Amino acid sequence: MSSNLSNFWPYIFVALLAGCGGGSTDAPGDDQAQPKGLLVPLENDAMLVQSVTKGFGETLNRSVLRNGVVDFQNDAIPVMTMEDSGSSFTTTYTLEANVDEHDFVKYNGDHLFIAPTRGMDCCFIVDDIVRVEDSAEAAMADIMPSPESQNRSIRIVATDPDNAGATEVATIALEDSRTVEGLYTHGSQLAAISSSGWWGSYGSSFSRISSWQGQTTALNIYDISDISAPTTQMQIEFEGGFVNSRKKGDIIYLVARHTPEVEGFHYYPTDQEVIENETLLSELTVEDLLPKVSVNGVESLLIGANDCLIADTDNALSPAETGYPTMTLLIAVDLADQSIANSSCYLEPTAGIYVSENAIYLTQIDYSDESPRTLVHAYELSPALSYQGSGAVEGALYLSGDRDFRINEHEGYLRIVTTQHTGDESDRIDHQLSVLKLNTQELEMELVATLPNTERPQAIGKPNEDLYGVRFFGDKLYLVTFERIDPLYVLDLSAPTDPLIAGELTVTGFSDFLHPVSDELLIGLGQDENGLVKLELFNVAEISDPYSLGTNVLGENEGAQWSHSEARYNRHAFTYQAISQSQDRFLVPATMSFYDEETGYRDEDRLYLFELNGKDSAELASIDEIGQIKVIREWYQSSRNRSVIHGDGVYYINGTSVWSTIWTNPTEQNGPL
Repeated sequence: MSSNLSNFWPYIFVALLAGCGGGSTDAPGDDQAQPKGLLVPLENDAMLVQSVTKGFGETLNRSVLRNGVVDFQNDAIPVMTMEDSGSSFTTTYTLEANVDEHDFVKYNGDHLFIAPTRGMDCCFIVDDIVRVEDSAEAAMADIMPSPESQNRSIRIVATDPDNAGATEVATIALEDSRTVEGLYTHGSQLAAISSSGWWGSYGSSFSRISSWQGQTTALNIYDISDISAPTTQMQIEFEGGFVNSRKKGDIIYLVARHTPEVEGFHYYPTDQEVIENETLLSELTVEDLLPKVSVNGVESLLIGANDCLIADTDNALSPAETGYPTMTLLIAVDLADQSIANSSCYLEPTAGIYVSENAIYLTQIDYSDESPRTLVHAYELSPALSYQGSGAVEGALYLSGDRDFRINEHEGYLRIVTTQHTGDESDRIDHQLSVLKLNTQELEMELVATLPNTERPQAIGKPNEDLYGVRFFGDKLYLVTFERIDPLYVLDLSAPTDPLIAGELTVTGFSDFLHPVSDELLIGLGQDENGLVKLELFNVAEISDPYSLGTNVLGENEGAQWSHSEARYNRHAFTYQAISQSQDRFLVPATMSFYDEETGYRDEDRLYLFELNGKDSAELASIDEIGQIKVIREWYQSSRNRSVIHGDGVYYINGTSVWSTIWTNPTEQNGPL
């Protein structure tokens, strides 16, 4: 395969460089050179055709992609969002305080908006962990469509928090073939993001360029001013598979990936098919490659060639291999104007996404050398989507689910925790903190610090310990590593150019999810040494001497055989509300398995109600269980979990059903609705 392609691509590569005008000469009349970052825009349609066709060939030459697997995963979805003391209801738990994230449940204080389970959710086992002991029942479940899948719609449920009441007041019908990825509310508008794909955007499917062919993403905006009769305000559908989104102010930012379809192209070609591929690629036009968009039924091109950025091979940060056939698309949709404000395109590999209050960061793992490095590219979080610069750090930033906690922007610095596989059996994994100084004027991010370093050589983690919970919180970084025990590390980042490990605590089990309550208290959610869901409260007031204030193991006293919490890996399943200076409330979902000799295994979904008491005296603080909402699911129901606190009313959304109770009397519950 490689011999013919290797002869074909250098010609295109030379042409591409000539078109890009690589170099740093001043423009006529300029007093000084304009800043030039790693990424540069394509100047014409021919350059886009050259870049994409080069990318098709070079990508297929890379053995890691020929096998259909790349060792990276996508995002993800918090800095933490906490409800203010004066807020009476909780909203989606997010990474950044002023940047909303899509979710399948949204609450605006009056109504719950609940999207259905995934479009391909026809059968018993979907995207959740469910244990079935009866093989005959499991076999039947595999072929029987679920009642939930037969009437797909967004549910609108009115709430009465004083009485924990819930009443369905309307539904919005959906196409059966589409997956609802998430919702946003915006005043009298409800926005629903849907996609034609259903497998998600993690793992090997994310890396296969063919996975992103033939997919579409849609954004439907509904007028909900008359809540009983929602109407469609705007419909946008474009070519590209959905990856992620954020909302800030009036703007929804969509991230998608699009691989142009080349009819007849062979992804695993024989020698003869290599020649056929070359012919097909040589005949491509820009119209064949650019994604299309339909706005209220009117079709046009989503982007032009000059909306796409590629790596400048003359830049010192440039990977040895450039060009990629899959476009990463950034689209800004203005809810106020009901229009697409802007679109942009990135024509290099994308490994993950992190969104701060100021920027969208695309990460890219570069395997050009023996040791991988992570490139980071920043785009302004505004309708302009302006490129703000790039930087590079050693190691790989592996992202999936809540692992975007490993990157954080704070006061002009970008902090990143990466991982390196050493090949040394005695210590196979190294973790590194890198600090980049943002310089949007020069379109670059300068590396100003790493940890460990020659002055501070202490490793982050013991030998062979992987990285679990990570949480940046202002000038602190909390890290949990694990192999057989759980060290909690507290890093002092107050001097950005000289970070240091300030404290360390070793406990049993580990934490996947960390929630900073304050500068003095930290909650860890994870697993104990017996495999049960564990909550642990840490006193971190003295960063050099953190210690545990106690643990709560869910279901331990009732003889639980197994337990799992979605909130360990999905922040949207965790609900937290600050109540007063001394008390907070929070909710944790858990799926538990119990065994009885007469009835066998029994699975329950639960929502645990907890109070954090004494938070104004950190040394005396405690986590106290208030009660539980217990649900025994039907065979067809998804176990997706979300929850809302509104006053003393508690709402538990399990799948698409709603259960409720009053905080002060949790033994009485309503549901399912």
